Amino acid sequence: MAPNPWPGVSFVAVATAAAAISLPAPAQDITFSSLLSEMSNPDALARFPDFRQMQASSYNRESTARGRPGWFADSDGTGFIREETIGGRHEFVAMEHSGPGCLTRLWAPFFYYDFNDRVGPTVRIYLDGSETPAIEAAWIELLTSNDWPDSYGKPPQRKNTLRIPSPLARFTARAGDVYLPIPFAKSCKVTFDKPPFYNIINWRAYDEGTRVETFTREMIETQREAIAACAKAIDAPIPLSPSAVERARTDSRRQTAVSVLRGPGVLRGFRVEIDPGVLRQFPHLLRDLVVILNFDGEQTAWCPLGDFFGSPNAINNFTTRYRASADGVFTCNWSMPFQQSAIVTVERLSRGEFPMKVTTMVDGWTWDERSMHFHAAWRPDELHPGDQFTDINFIDIKGQGVLVGDQWSVLNPTRGWWGEGDEKIYVDAAYDRGFPDHFGTGTEDYYGWAGGVNPNINDVFSHPFLANVAVGSWSRGMRLAGTGDTRGFNICSRTRALDTVPFTSRLVFDMEASPGVDQRKATDFLGYSSVVFYYAKPGSSCNITPAPDAAKKPIMSLDDIEKAAGGAKQN
Repeated sequence: MAPNPWPGVSFVAVATAAAAISLPAPAQDITFSSLLSEMSNPDALARFPDFRQMQASSYNRESTARGRPGWFADSDGTGFIREETIGGRHEFVAMEHSGPGCLTRLWAPFFYYDFNDRVGPTVRIYLDGSETPAIEAAWIELLTSNDWPDSYGKPPQRKNTLRIPSPLARFTARAGDVYLPIPFAKSCKVTFDKPPFYNIINWRAYDEGTRVETFTREMIETQREAIAACAKAIDAPIPLSPSAVERARTDSRRQTAVSVLRGPGVLRGFRVEIDPGVLRQFPHLLRDLVVILNFDGEQTAWCPLGDFFGSPNAINNFTTRYRASADGVFTCNWSMPFQQSAIVTVERLSRGEFPMKVTTMVDGWTWDERSMHFHAAWRPDELHPGDQFTDINFIDIKGQGVLVGDQWSVLNPTRGWWGEGDEKIYVDAAYDRGFPDHFGTGTEDYYGWAGGVNPNINDVFSHPFLANVAVGSWSRGMRLAGTGDTRGFNICSRTRALDTVPFTSRLVFDMEASPGVDQRKATDFLGYSSVVFYYAKPGSSCNITPAPDAAKKPIMSLDDIEKAAGGAKQN
């Protein structure tokens, strides 16, 4: 092990992982190449940016304001801005923006109105007022590259000459997502030549006067090496930093902590290792063990270990860009800067003793006015009846920061569909205005995949920015081998790349509790819990507080739902 280059830094347990890439000062110009570099740089998330994140979607236009009729309307697949004629063609405008910006994410199902249509419309992306599209392609192929397992059906013949490498464009489960940045200097408009079906489009809006290099089709060739390098970087584990300090210790104490006594610096991740046999024998430990983060004297995270790593009910193996769970090895690779001090604690709420290894890695960081602390906020289990549509609040943050990810766990007592609800994300003054900046089209759509049929265990996947961690097949905490339906725990997660959501004063994140049509009675209860990951400047606050009493309770179960349903019948 290399000698400690950080005098004054004391460690009481261990060290792990991530790239020692220091973020350069903001470039004068925003280019296609700089956006690719930003996407592959973990440090970029930890400094406050200079843009607003926008969203257009096919949400139901009957939803006009919070609290008014139509707020929970579910027919989200056909909304658009207007129809117009461009170059003699009749086209439907799905997104438009005036000013400098960058498309950051495109999503849609891999079918178009009909499961037999795997081609969809022609999508055209017009930049800077030109009537000649910078991108003109078969929509579904653009999103998925027509590359999916045989179990989802035979792909159609390829039409596009444009090829976006995975994972910048990738199939998930009955859907595809594009993360290739498409910057523009003056304006952007996205159209379809058929009536729109389910779609979500995210983009950055930069301040007027920001110099942005407009995307051209030729960049796919001239920047081929940069595109390939970006795709490889985000699809691979974040590499170790050669300059960082890494140490490890295994013990069985009630509380295992890492203290960094002097900064500035950056925690480049942490890893917790526990014998998977212990966790399978005592799954309640996934709630009894709590991750606590403290930076510069401010507690920024209090979250059960299992919930932090997509495993509130049992070990669920998955790998995304900044979190992974693999047979008792839980890894977090977000960059977490601090100005003076950092304390990472894994606390045991129960008295059981067993070996646990905690690893951390600390590196150098230049703290400036854009630097932010990392946060994680856990909302404990709660049951909701199916006849009461409501917006479940994931979090309400006051301050300045950036939303970078989230996870939703849903316990479903039926074998039907559970997630009609839309995300509603309000930025700054939007909540007071009563309409969100981001209004989605369905729970699975927000998490990058699609319905159309009842999901099963074959729809489990994990990609760098998206994961369907678990799809049911659980009964009273035990996996049912060989089955595949939504009864049990369903866990979805999203990690943001260039589609992070900055806020300067407030962010409110709601998700509709809106079950499928076959479970909308007062006796149809579903269970929910969530985790939100974000960065914020020192001094921020949120409405989610530590909940040790909730973490000490057994995780919600199908028995709990049956009891709640029985009580509703009696009433």
